[in-house]
Amino acid sequence: MKKILIIALFLTPIFSVAQDGTALWTGIGIEKKINKKFEVKLNAQTRFVDDVSYIQTYLGEIGLSYKITKHLDITGYYRFVNRRKDETRAFNNRHRFYGDLSYEQKLGPIKFEYRLRYQHQFKDNDGEVGFDSSYWRNKLEVSLPNKSKFTPFVSGDLFYEIGSGFDQIRPKAGVTYKINKRNSIEANIFTNVDIEGTEKSNPIIGLTYKLKL
Repeated sequence: MKKILIIALFLTPIFSVAQDGTALWTGIGIEKKINKKFEVKLNAQTRFVDDVSYIQTYLGEIGLSYKITKHLDITGYYRFVNRRKDETRAFNNRHRFYGDLSYEQKLGPIKFEYRLRYQHQFKDNDGEVGFDSSYWRNKLEVSLPNKSKFTPFVSGDLFYEIGSGFDQIRPKAGVTYKINKRNSIEANIFTNVDIEGTEKSNPIIGLTYKLKL
């Protein structure tokens, strides 16, 4: 009961902010170890628009991770996305394939994580598949693990569209609450900064439940 109360008190301000004009992304992530080297990852997410009045996107993905060394691993994913431009439009499919090369290292009390991602996405409208976009993404995250159940972190994700150049930065700040050995909740806030200055994005609240099997 005490754990539930702590989580409720922690999440209440987040939902208050989301209702005040900030978009909301909610999700669940599941990880299952096959052996010491391989791990299966399943993720699902629902994305609401700025006033949380309707769902704009929902997606599901599956990935297989291989641990190269203690600090380095590689993961391949397939993601299915259903997205619409506004409440009156129909959902259109997206098919994304991406691979991550991730490195993590702890220096003193601070943990550094670097992720290099290549992603290639197709869109499927009315049964016709067409090319959408491909990106290289560089993400650096710094976290502060400690004796408490809360681990704060900050990160930055730089987007490079192949054929066009750098077009977006995604700064993020958040905290992970460890419920127990297998269960945790991550809450964060971030925004997408358009480098070219042609688009404006409101802040987005992220809320994810994570389970390790």
